[in-house]
Amino acid sequence: MNRFAVLAAAILPLLAVPTLAQEHEGFWSGQGEGDITLDLTHVENDVYKISINTVVPISDVGGCAGGIDGEVILTSEGGNFFVENEDYDPQQEEAGLNRRYCEIALTFNEDGTLTTEEKTGCLYYHGAACGFSGTLEHDAAGL
Repeated sequence: MNRFAVLAAAILPLLAVPTLAQEHEGFWSGQGEGDITLDLTHVENDVYKISINTVVPISDVGGCAGGIDGEVILTSEGGNFFVENEDYDPQQEEAGLNRRYCEIALTFNEDGTLTTEEKTGCLYYHGAACGFSGTLEHDAAGL
């Protein structure tokens, strides 16, 4: 009986701590360069499927929408999401619209929010009036 108590004391605290997958997996939404939504699905180890969408509603000055998806490696602090641009021409200088990758930095903040920062090369995936940079809250944040 004493061995069981020692084992239970060692295991129970581990069960109470959420894993990275449980903590960050799911639907995120917020504001930035448009209304931004992000969906994270744990695949295995530190690999996640990711889908990011941005929308600026149509108005007198125009509108914008876009999206991108793929896989990203995440730590408890975040990670960088890269997608190779289909129109990239390696024969031309990498500049302007000719970027090899769309890069988006993901940062999990201490206050429970997720910051997305579009680094470079993502215009191919959205219009000029919106982007993937913003601050998002997890759908379970209000629970």
